[in-house]
Amino acid sequence: MPELVPGLVSVIVPIYNVEPFLRDCLDSLRSQTYRDLQVVMVDDGCTDGCVPIAEEFAAADDRFTLIRQENAGLSAARNNGLPYATGEYLAFVDSDDILAAHAYETLVAALNAEGADFASGGVHRYSSRGHYSGYPHNAAITSTRLSTHVSQNHRLLRDRTIWNKLFRRSFYDAHGFEFPVGRLFEDVPVTVPAHARATSVAVVNEPMYFWRVREGAVRSITQSDNDLRNMVDRFFSVNLTRDLLTESGHHDLRRIYEEQAIWDKLSSYLKYLPGASPEFRDTFLDLATAYIAAVDPGAVDRQPARVRPQWQAIRDRRVDDLIELIDQDFRPVVKPPAQPRLESAVRRMEWRDGKLVVTGHAYVPGSVPSRFGLRLLWLSADGSGRKVPLRARPHREPTGSPAEQASGFTIELNPSALRGRAGWRGGTWTVAVAATRGIGVRRDGLRVPDDWTAPMPRQRVDAGVWVSPAIVKGRLRIKVTKSAGWLTGSRRDGDDLVLEGRLRARPKAPVRIALNRARGLVVRSVVAEVTDGPHGPAFTARLPLSGIALDDHTDNHAGGLFAQRFGVDISIGDKAVALIADDDYRQIRTVVGADEVYTTVAASGLVALCTRPAGPVVTDAQWQTGGALLLRGDAPEPVDGRLVLRLRGRRRDVTFPLRSADGRWQVLVDPSAAPSLAGPLPLTAGVWDFSFRAAGHHHETTCPIGFTDAVRTALPTSAVAPGGARSVLRPAGGERATITVEVPQRDPAAQERMRAEHFPATGRAPLRDVVLFDGASGRRFVDDQAAVLAELRSRPDAPEALWTVERGQPVPDGAAPVTYETAAWYAALATSRWVVANDDLPRWFTPAQGQVVLRLGGGWPVARFGACAVAHPLGRELIDQIESDAASWTALASPGPSATPVLREELRFDGEVLEFGRPANDLLVTADAETARAEVLRRLGLPGDTRLVLYAPTRRPMDLRKRGWSDPGRLLDLPRVVASLPPGYELLARRHPGLADDVMGLAPGVLDVSGYPSVSELLLATDVLITDYSALLADFAITGRPVVLFVPDQADFAASPGLNVDLAQAAPGPVLRTSEDVAAAMHDLSSLAADHAGAAAAFAETHRTGGDGQAAARLVDWLMTAGGREIAMSGRSGLRDAR
Repeated sequence: MPELVPGLVSVIVPIYNVEPFLRDCLDSLRSQTYRDLQVVMVDDGCTDGCVPIAEEFAAADDRFTLIRQENAGLSAARNNGLPYATGEYLAFVDSDDILAAHAYETLVAALNAEGADFASGGVHRYSSRGHYSGYPHNAAITSTRLSTHVSQNHRLLRDRTIWNKLFRRSFYDAHGFEFPVGRLFEDVPVTVPAHARATSVAVVNEPMYFWRVREGAVRSITQSDNDLRNMVDRFFSVNLTRDLLTESGHHDLRRIYEEQAIWDKLSSYLKYLPGASPEFRDTFLDLATAYIAAVDPGAVDRQPARVRPQWQAIRDRRVDDLIELIDQDFRPVVKPPAQPRLESAVRRMEWRDGKLVVTGHAYVPGSVPSRFGLRLLWLSADGSGRKVPLRARPHREPTGSPAEQASGFTIELNPSALRGRAGWRGGTWTVAVAATRGIGVRRDGLRVPDDWTAPMPRQRVDAGVWVSPAIVKGRLRIKVTKSAGWLTGSRRDGDDLVLEGRLRARPKAPVRIALNRARGLVVRSVVAEVTDGPHGPAFTARLPLSGIALDDHTDNHAGGLFAQRFGVDISIGDKAVALIADDDYRQIRTVVGADEVYTTVAASGLVALCTRPAGPVVTDAQWQTGGALLLRGDAPEPVDGRLVLRLRGRRRDVTFPLRSADGRWQVLVDPSAAPSLAGPLPLTAGVWDFSFRAAGHHHETTCPIGFTDAVRTALPTSAVAPGGARSVLRPAGGERATITVEVPQRDPAAQERMRAEHFPATGRAPLRDVVLFDGASGRRFVDDQAAVLAELRSRPDAPEALWTVERGQPVPDGAAPVTYETAAWYAALATSRWVVANDDLPRWFTPAQGQVVLRLGGGWPVARFGACAVAHPLGRELIDQIESDAASWTALASPGPSATPVLREELRFDGEVLEFGRPANDLLVTADAETARAEVLRRLGLPGDTRLVLYAPTRRPMDLRKRGWSDPGRLLDLPRVVASLPPGYELLARRHPGLADDVMGLAPGVLDVSGYPSVSELLLATDVLITDYSALLADFAITGRPVVLFVPDQADFAASPGLNVDLAQAAPGPVLRTSEDVAAAMHDLSSLAADHAGAAAAFAETHRTGGDGQAAARLVDWLMTAGGREIAMSGRSGLRDAR
């Protein structure tokens, strides 16, 4: 091995077929602020465009070297790259991931701070949705420690990835670490033993590494838990790691690791077992039982309650019990809301005459609060255990409930009570409360309501000392912040940022201002000039902006991945404390290179210095009359992009144009009327984040959009829409803000009262001449109901129509909305003469005498979905719901005679079946295709001569176990397919309506049309359909246009839930199993149509669902006749002759 170069960081980057991601990875290495870098790129036999990209970097930067090998896998590439690494420090990076620009600068500093053998940095998951803290690293690295060890902190056993680490090469070589060749999860047999064998380890709780979540069909195999090799290699990795810990003598750590691995790693496969192939299931059981037999006998019984019964069943090979236990976890269960042990809330809070006055209530649920009941409040100091009693006076809140009025109180908190004998100390105090029930006492922190919007200002109580209320995990805390100095002003002077402030006393030692990324990791430090000002000693510090800002123009920077945040300390001699901002301090913002450098002040007064990409920032946010939010902002240069609202925890975006040519911009966001393909719709309830999306150098970039301190300190603010929904603009971390859309919560007790009122055992209200369309618009296509509604409204004397709706869903013209589970909905369901449903009605529903309930059967059921479904996650519960539902129907509408026997069996219905055709397909028979195409292209904003390919798969039962399993972008490689389309074609992707998220894996040329209001109109405008086991297969056959069946999971799907059509014999188009095959089929669409014309015609004839285009008319005629109502019959339906 060559002599190691002091200070050099050697990074080994294995590369295999990651062309879409490689440039971002290598850009992040080239952007490192630690310049003494060697990058060893190992081509592991790439077959895509990776090698030219790697060669480009090697030619442009002599720190990059490319070596080649035959494809041998990730472990071999890492091992083979090691001899080329000559640095004192060693790191590994996966070629689809991204490093923070300051990653190695920080890790080198952490490594050398106290002589650790290696350093681990924090990790964020990264996707098109942005980046976020995720498991397991958020559980492993919870604080910055410059010297720790896994024996002291067992959580570090979860820090098992290689690429967030920087090793001393001497330590790495001394222990002969090597990655197991030909196996997945190759990191763990290196990293876990490394933790055990190290003398000390440094961990930095700041994001150093962005771990890409592969979206769409191009997923890494380690993201494919249902893959057999994945599962086998996981067990191999765990067992190899156990052996290595044993060999190194770390028996205690081995036992902890063995137990942790069961729920932390091996339990991830449980959700796949019910629908897995026999080979997968048997292999798992063999490996799992062998593992259980090899580890501590009590390991299974000590597992968390959520997985313990499953592993006990595995141990005993009770397969049926195991499957039932797994599926129980994924069945919807209505749980009563948890009753808090102590009900408390802050009502008002304000500073009055130097005291914090808090008004609230506290009582024990289930008891009868008394105005004179015992309520105790006190302050408890975090860490020290010191307590300060608070005197509570009774207070009756006029607007509260009787319990809240009787248990109301007011306290006055004098800040001087928080001062200790030795003076003020910084710290946090919990406001605690206790109340009695009988002879028992309940204690808790005083709660702050989730909808709290009042300001929580701080109060200066002494020179350099502030007291401020804060909300931490829903409880009221009091923070005391103390500093040796405080910031009064800041300005830019040439290439320097000048900080000015005051000191508590004239210092006897030099004063320094330091920037740190984490406690103990100082990045910049300057000596401050101290002068005597009119109000006492003052300081002035000059920070060179060149050492703070980045002049980086990569897509990584534009996406916000290189944003920085520095804590600002003031030190006198050796003692450093956080710098606090004065009450009148005003934020500075200045552009340096590609960065905006700015100060920000936390609610407690702590100062931070930050950078973000120079781009749009919100400088004003005002609610308008009617509930819309007007955002105004600035931008240092012209911008042309979109403001993006992203629903937190889901994959759903709403976008608004954001353009600026003169440095100013504004966007109006109306939570009650957000743009969609179906027209303006309310935002669904939840937390929505703000981002800015724009074109990048190689791909679009999306970056969190910042809000100035002036805007954030005025938050939260709120507005109430006419429908009662409340939207709250709240401050969020990282100088951002969110909109929280809150809708009135459904009280189970109130639901029961409304149900009892409208569905009494006897004496129900009389029926009204109303048609209620009670659909599952969030789970089913609503085109059938919409077609019946349109036909109904065309009759001159039609009855009133109501439409069940939930927030965020459209209502067709001609119907009045009734919100699900409101009093109006209960009344409509009980008294409407006609109920037209396309999904389950409530199990408690029973039709009134004379009430007509028509169940629309939907399309031709290619896939089994009801009583015939094999190994469905809902099990017997599904059958019970189907039988209960069928008992309430007057008739079932079938799409055609050949579908009727299947529907009878699937839905357990032996009553009247109406074989009039599928009403949604009337449009496919009677409407003009070119007119429909023009309307679709207009809505989508596409040129009028665009041809359309639609990909619309059905959902899999696995969606109930793992969200997004049937996402179109997960199943099919959309970018590959769109790249193969002839010129002038656009690829549309539509998820099943039972999936709530936007389509993943989108690319230029692919449009998500899941929100398009009419599937029938889309089908009519589509030139080629790509689908699978969907009922759309039969619907589209009416058009006579070509169809491609993409069925990558045909064998698994045929086994569970099963098929009602033998696709091997009756498919109307080619049956393809890979994205490559689908892409190849797109090259010659004319041959595709000709080659399968006969099969398509035969399928259309056998599975006819279109009828003569009069299905809706016949159904309306039948409804009115069945309900005893005489209205104008359709002259087209021929119902009287048919009957």
